[in-house]
Amino acid sequence: MSQAKFKRFNFSLTDPVSKDIDEISLLPRDFKCSRSDVLKAAILSFKELSKAEQIENLRKVCVDRENA
Repeated sequence: MSQAKFKRFNFSLTDPVSKDIDEISLLPRDFKCSRSDVLKAAILSFKELSKAEQIENLRKVCVDRENA
């Protein structure tokens, strides 16, 4: 029996981002991938970027959003 414990978190997404998550979750044809799995994969990929790349990606979401 698995000892994994998960917490449920709520956060806001725009409709386009939510649709992107859905589309990405349907990419695999030989295994099931949930919306949560997509976010976990995104975090894993994000952590592999350099600190400068992480900050630039955050700037695109946080700062550019404010200036739009």
